[in-house]
Amino acid sequence: MSRRRWRLATAASLQLAAIAISCGTVLGVDDYTLPFYNPTVTMSYGVDRDRALNRQLDWTGQVWNDGLAHYGRVYDQHTGTDYPMSLRSEVAAAKDGTVVDVEGGYGTTQFGSFGNFVKIQHADGRQTLYYHLASSADGGISVGVGATVLAGQRIGRSGCSGLCHGAHLHFEMLAWSSTAKAYKPVDPLAERRWTTWPGRVPFDAAYVRESNAGTERIRQGWTIGHWVEFRNTGGRTWRSSGNLGRTALGTWNPPGHASLFKSSSWPLSWLAKFVDGTTSIPPDGIGRFTFELRASPAPGSYTEAFNLQAYGLHWFDWGRLGGYYVPIVVVAQ
Repeated sequence: MSRRRWRLATAASLQLAAIAISCGTVLGVDDYTLPFYNPTVTMSYGVDRDRALNRQLDWTGQVWNDGLAHYGRVYDQHTGTDYPMSLRSEVAAAKDGTVVDVEGGYGTTQFGSFGNFVKIQHADGRQTLYYHLASSADGGISVGVGATVLAGQRIGRSGCSGLCHGAHLHFEMLAWSSTAKAYKPVDPLAERRWTTWPGRVPFDAAYVRESNAGTERIRQGWTIGHWVEFRNTGGRTWRSSGNLGRTALGTWNPPGHASLFKSSSWPLSWLAKFVDGTTSIPPDGIGRFTFELRASPAPGSYTEAFNLQAYGLHWFDWGRLGGYYVPIVVVAQ
């Protein structure tokens, strides 16, 4: 078992907000996920729910009347949630939707309000705004107006455009105000709009067990069955059907290479199996991938590495997955 480099994925994305609330992991009221892929990214400032000057109300109900910034909580009149991250980190759609506005022409030192951004309209009537992105020239914008995006799909990369004092993503949720006849900022933390609580990144997993954690010995030309289980430690439900986003087990190092051990049951030369069964695997659930290994190459010792992918959208972090691989010895007939 020591051959695996197992590391359990961070249980709840390590948000300072989550630690402060100490609510544990329970279902939220909606199906938004954090808009990035790295669960070690923590929140710096949340939404100020009191629009009065020099009065701050954070998602927990804590009130300050000093007008000061309170790191990990809120600063005065802040309309979104800030997540500091390295320049050009991948940014993901928090929910299915349609892109309704984009700006990608600002450099990282040009000031304004949003800088470069993507705005998405969702079927629940809300909008999400992702700003301070890198420019289109730097690969900071991955979608255009009118594009349909899926939850967890990459839509851009972080930057420091607009009014910015260090690379970060400003994530904002907007809801229609019938009084103002306009979209107004709301607080997803206070409203518990995440699929999981505390909020998690879309795709994350932790190794649980497999049918043989040692070396598989296969006679040349023969085929054996193998299965592995992972816990869904992300915020999106794993699906076993559909065209995009269903969870697949594919080859790694390099990603998506044609396997020497593919059998006729593999959907593709690099794709060993979609998650088993017809039911979906919700956050905290365990998904099994049952696949075959056919010993086609010459006798000898081999290693086949695998990773999970939200099919057509994004590979999981292989290190957090446990660096999963299968040692194989092909035995002469």
